[in-house]
Amino acid sequence: MACVAELGGLPSVAEELEKLGGRMMAVCTDPPERSKKVVEKRNLNFPVLSDPDGDTIRAYGLLHEGAGPEGSDVAIPAHVLVGQDGKILWRRKSQRVQDRLAPEQIIESVRAAIGSS
Repeated sequence: MACVAELGGLPSVAEELEKLGGRMMAVCTDPPERSKKVVEKRNLNFPVLSDPDGDTIRAYGLLHEGAGPEGSDVAIPAHVLVGQDGKILWRRKSQRVQDRLAPEQIIESVRAAIGSS
């Protein structure tokens, strides 16, 4: 789950995941039109999926109810690595919006999780 500010640093993570046989996607609570514009504007090499009702984000325990503009629900910044069997291999949930991993740290964590699975 990512916010617009963080997305710009993630193409290198997406490239590394592809080398490892995976795919990256971001999930946000924005409407589909906004997600599409973000992908185009930032020239992202991965999809940004829209979850305006928060169903996916809620399923992963990452919905921050009422924390967005005008009391809207938003996603808690997080990274989730899901294996081909659907099991979570690695998860990092931020405590604060400013609490973010650098792309290199994400790649290191993914490699460690894949190596231990």
